[in-house]
Amino acid sequence: MAYALYRGTRLGLALQEALGELEEYEQISPSVKSAVLRKFDETMCDKLENEVESRLTIRAERLWSFRFCDSVWQLLLKNVEFLSNTGHLVASVEGKVKIVACDARKLDDKR
Repeated sequence: MAYALYRGTRLGLALQEALGELEEYEQISPSVKSAVLRKFDETMCDKLENEVESRLTIRAERLWSFRFCDSVWQLLLKNVEFLSNTGHLVASVEGKVKIVACDARKLDDKR
């Protein structure tokens, strides 16, 4: 069991839209659509855990709000900079950024 967290990314939304169209034209069944989305969730979690070695530092002007519920952190930050592990600016976002972080140990318990 994986978190369905990455379905809200551009890639996840595009996949859902494509699967929705295939389902609408009866080229796949709802069960196939669900299976593909479950596999997407598992694969995203696995690849990010095992194949991404980069680390980012997040620096924000303000912590707008935070919440911790059911082992999930939700942070809403304002005017955010993402820095590489060498200190170089990777991205800068004016306005609000929402970060959702899940406890990987809870995910391992479900497997």
